[in-house]
Amino acid sequence: MAKTTIKSKVLAAAEELRTAQSHAALAAWAKANGADSPSGFANFKKALAEIGLDYDAMRAGARAEQAAAPSARATKSVTLYSDAKARTNRFGICDAAGQPLWHGIFFDNEGVDEQSVAEMAAAKKAVWLASKIAEAAGETSIRLTLIVDAEWLCWANSADPARGGKAKALAEAAHKAHVILTVEHIAGIDNPADEWTVAKGFKKWSDNDLKSLAI
Repeated sequence: MAKTTIKSKVLAAAEELRTAQSHAALAAWAKANGADSPSGFANFKKALAEIGLDYDAMRAGARAEQAAAPSARATKSVTLYSDAKARTNRFGICDAAGQPLWHGIFFDNEGVDEQSVAEMAAAKKAVWLASKIAEAAGETSIRLTLIVDAEWLCWANSADPARGGKAKALAEAAHKAHVILTVEHIAGIDNPADEWTVAKGFKKWSDNDLKSLAI
């Protein structure tokens, strides 16, 4: 029996692959079909070229659209600080002046049993809050400067889809929320959100005048 190769799989699924709406859909197909290793994916892209699909061009087009479309609409901005502690199961989000906007305990389904997971969850909450600030201000998008002491989250700024590691999930969340995100690093002792990761009680995001936060 002839060995099944990535190329043969692509040729057999050519019609299905040509109907893919994005490079992400193609990448998901590659993963599902065992072609997600570095060498396997390179062969996958070569096979796609034989059926008339340019994966790199589709990816570049998507990144250009992602970068240009939301920013063209954003007329407001906001600065937020975020932090989290897995050992306390708590997060904190502050405004540009360091005042608490939202803090409390993570929900059980957020599963923040590890510090980097907690930091990501808090950052995603800040992105979501920024989208609600935009909504309150009557905007469809907003620029968010998110200041964190988890330096690895700054990789969310990378324009290269091959880089970013775990932080790419934050960039993706911002894109979906129509938030134009820039992540900046600050020392932990200078992060005003830190104290709210060990404080008792909570504050709801809805207890703020969100519209006033949009500049």
